[in-house]
Amino acid sequence: MRKRLLGVLMTGVMLVVTACGTSRQTQTTAENKTEDGKQATQMEENADTQTGTDSETHNLSGVVPDELEYIPDGYDTLASEQGTLVKLTYDTWESFTYEEHTQKLTKDAWVYLPYGYSDKEKYNVFYLSHGGWSNETSLMGTDTDPHTFKHVIDHAIQDGKIKPLIIVLPTYNNTSEEDSGDYSLAIQLTDQFHNELVNDLIPAVESKYSTYAENTTPEGLKASRDHRGFGGFSMGSVNTWNTFRYCLDYFRYFMPMSGSYSTDGQYMADLVRQQGHDADDFFIFAASGTNDFAYSAFKAQIMAMGNDSDGMFTFANNESDGNLSFREREGYSHDGKACDEYTYNGLRFFWNGNETAIDPATDTNSGKTYDVDIGTENYKGFLLDNVLHSETEGDIHYNLYVPDDYDGSEEYALFMTLPGYQGLYFQGIGMNVQTEEFGFLARDYNPKMIIVAPQLNDWQDTSARQTIALTEYFLDAYNIDSARVYAEGYSGGGETLSRVMGMRPELFTAYLQCSSQWDGNYDAVVESRTPVYFAIGEHDEYYGSEPSVEAYNAIRTRYEEEGLTEQEINRLLVLDVKPDSYFEEGGVTNQHGGGGRLFVRDEAIMGWLFGQVKTQS
Repeated sequence: MRKRLLGVLMTGVMLVVTACGTSRQTQTTAENKTEDGKQATQMEENADTQTGTDSETHNLSGVVPDELEYIPDGYDTLASEQGTLVKLTYDTWESFTYEEHTQKLTKDAWVYLPYGYSDKEKYNVFYLSHGGWSNETSLMGTDTDPHTFKHVIDHAIQDGKIKPLIIVLPTYNNTSEEDSGDYSLAIQLTDQFHNELVNDLIPAVESKYSTYAENTTPEGLKASRDHRGFGGFSMGSVNTWNTFRYCLDYFRYFMPMSGSYSTDGQYMADLVRQQGHDADDFFIFAASGTNDFAYSAFKAQIMAMGNDSDGMFTFANNESDGNLSFREREGYSHDGKACDEYTYNGLRFFWNGNETAIDPATDTNSGKTYDVDIGTENYKGFLLDNVLHSETEGDIHYNLYVPDDYDGSEEYALFMTLPGYQGLYFQGIGMNVQTEEFGFLARDYNPKMIIVAPQLNDWQDTSARQTIALTEYFLDAYNIDSARVYAEGYSGGGETLSRVMGMRPELFTAYLQCSSQWDGNYDAVVESRTPVYFAIGEHDEYYGSEPSVEAYNAIRTRYEEEGLTEQEINRLLVLDVKPDSYFEEGGVTNQHGGGGRLFVRDEAIMGWLFGQVKTQS
């Protein structure tokens, strides 16, 4: 049975709804995470490993991270590339008699235009509602008094974290600027705001500024819904839910934050069906903090939607796998800090699909073309199961991380990381990046680095040749700094990469072998002078340390025979046999499996690899 909306709102938002950007609330004790929260997290984790759905899914957005990103230090100051805030004045009608059109109102909204705005470009547009006790200037300020969140967006766009977009800051205040300070009145006004929004505000904005709307007729606005979003914190969240209730024809993306609407999942699903839409037509990014007084009711709504809506709402971190994401920040309250941080994270998701979905294979340095299938799933920034179809080496599966700011105009480093047995392709898509951390922690050493995690089928010569073919593809198809091309192999991946070093070591700047053995020949790596680092436990349960010692000695002997000095050899060759105490202090009991966990966290080992730079001849 559907619940009467006002009663639910009174329960959900409680007795006070404050403005985003203010701190007029009483903090409550932090609540522990519930089983529902664990279930939501598990559902999203499971979604990570499912295959993509209908090919018609738009997937304009990226991947919601498991943990929200904190707003970086310095983002509260002026950016060097600053967007502008422009006042937009438009006519509308008094809310409660809107359909009668008897009382005309003239209202203001503020519009954020990104740095370099051009009417020759099309921009996504996000409508951001203020909360209680606020107005259209509360969130980003004005042209003469910009607020901190305006600087945050400037920096995020400048740093490539958010694609340039238009942000519209309206008000649901009606006949008085004090309307939002009256709780019961604000509840009613947010329920009425959709009339003004669709009929007056959106046409005023999108007839003046360049968006994806070809025109501002209802048909033109509906056709461009994929490029339009609505969000808000506190009472702005209530406004967001009302927009979801009435305006699915015009919006695809929604960002409710710390303000609930109904704890009836079936009722929320009915709101979608009544508008003639289904589960593929929207995505909701929801967020709250555990110390927020609205947290319990807000989370209850999200869980009811995800668990009790007959599949209308599905927890996921991307658009292929579902349409509902919920992130909570431990200890955060109902205040401006939370509002800014949640909005920043949501805008990093909306319309920020991975650019690697654009296949670079037909735009290479050499003019060659490649046959590449681009993956559709994401896991913690990695685009999973891309496939390079090689005429000579067959299908080569790989997972790929490309930094958000890579656009091909600047050389980036390249890191090839090969997994052990548990990460091979037949173990399941993405199992290498789900079970090993080299691809993630490597980012700490060089943020301007493309990371490739191949999923091969064995550790023999076929996989070695496929690794070579894949490396050559990236060197050709991407703008790679050839002086910074790194390789790492753990366990079986080390066996494969040692064979690569016996075939084409000159492709690489340096090679790190972890918990493995050397299966390739030595002559090629000695001739190329490619630095090699052996990291192994003294009593590695699978290989033992003896094969690494033997390989180290064999390569060292060849360098000595060629007349290299001790200093030169030590620069090119490192043998690091870790004693039992190393693993005991690291809290692991298995040296082989523990090596994969400890070596990747050892700054001396990883720093050695990414500190190498090839001298160009």
